[in-house]
Amino acid sequence: MVEKPASQADVGGEVEAHKERKGLWSPEEDERLYTRITRHGVSTWSSVAQLAGLRRSGKSCRLRWMNYLRPDLKKEPISKREEETIISLQKSLG
Repeated sequence: MVEKPASQADVGGEVEAHKERKGLWSPEEDERLYTRITRHGVSTWSSVAQLAGLRRSGKSCRLRWMNYLRPDLKKEPISKREEETIISLQKSLG
């Protein structure tokens, strides 16, 4: 049996320092992601995660940006007019 070096001995063969972080995002992580994207844009989401110094997957960064951090994200409830439009379209289109 071949033993792995101590740095690779954890579960799954990943080096402990490079494991992706899971769970809630901290305000510091949000700030790093926001700053990276607003200053440099997005080439690939995995590169954004790496260049921002985040231990998150590219997919996690993309979802965080699209659903919470985008400057053009509307956070208010829908207006009465929007609600009426939705109801009207649902009635006509099903």
